[in-house]
Amino acid sequence: MTLLHLLVIEATQHRPDSVFTGLLEPLTVQVLDVAADNGWKPERLAIGDVTPEEISAAYDRADAIVVMGGDDVDPQFYGASSDYEGAGHFVTLADERTLAMIRKSATERIPLLGICRGEQLLNVAHGGTLVQHLELADDHRYAPELDRDAEFIKHPVTIEPGSELFQLFGPELTAVESSHHQAVDRLAPGMRASAFAPDGTIEAIEHTSVPQFAVQWHPEAESSLPDQLPTLLGALRAAVTTVAVPTTMN
Repeated sequence: MTLLHLLVIEATQHRPDSVFTGLLEPLTVQVLDVAADNGWKPERLAIGDVTPEEISAAYDRADAIVVMGGDDVDPQFYGASSDYEGAGHFVTLADERTLAMIRKSATERIPLLGICRGEQLLNVAHGGTLVQHLELADDHRYAPELDRDAEFIKHPVTIEPGSELFQLFGPELTAVESSHHQAVDRLAPGMRASAFAPDGTIEAIEHTSVPQFAVQWHPEAESSLPDQLPTLLGALRAAVTTVAVPTTMN
């Protein structure tokens, strides 16, 4: 199996809330570990903490990109107010840089997978908007005041026929692990919704003309079904292979 270079993007390691950073750490490590076990050479990049030169060099090494979850996307990037329920710390520089990388990778057809916040950034990068706070947010995230035993909410998703996700998983995943209070609202031009939660929340999107796709849930969570992340990384590898096939000239 050819070793491909996978760039794994996180926002920052320097948040005011170090507890939140600690909760994100095992998710990033899981992506790195599973990728390494499945034919990738993973590289981790905290995009808000490094220089533009370091970002450019890392991008140039990448065969594919994963954009991880984390903080709310700064609303200035989708034309909304920062005064909303549940708003917290924004990593504005990381958002700006990640959005630029998503657009660049689309232009250059570098395959990209978004996870949770990565899905939201993918939609915003192409001109879509976000639901800033879900009306039924506790159906999608762990709420400590409800004294639950897990960090994620487990729920099913239905998958749209004809989507790339349908080719991977079929019509339904009976259990995915969610932890979010925001979601895709208006889809960006060129984007389609490929999976939905029972309440209608968009749970996956894919671009119709470039190799970019994303899920709102956390296939990298320890409690997730173990085949989900390898399957998604396999689709990313297939996209790299497809993009790399030369076009026959007549």
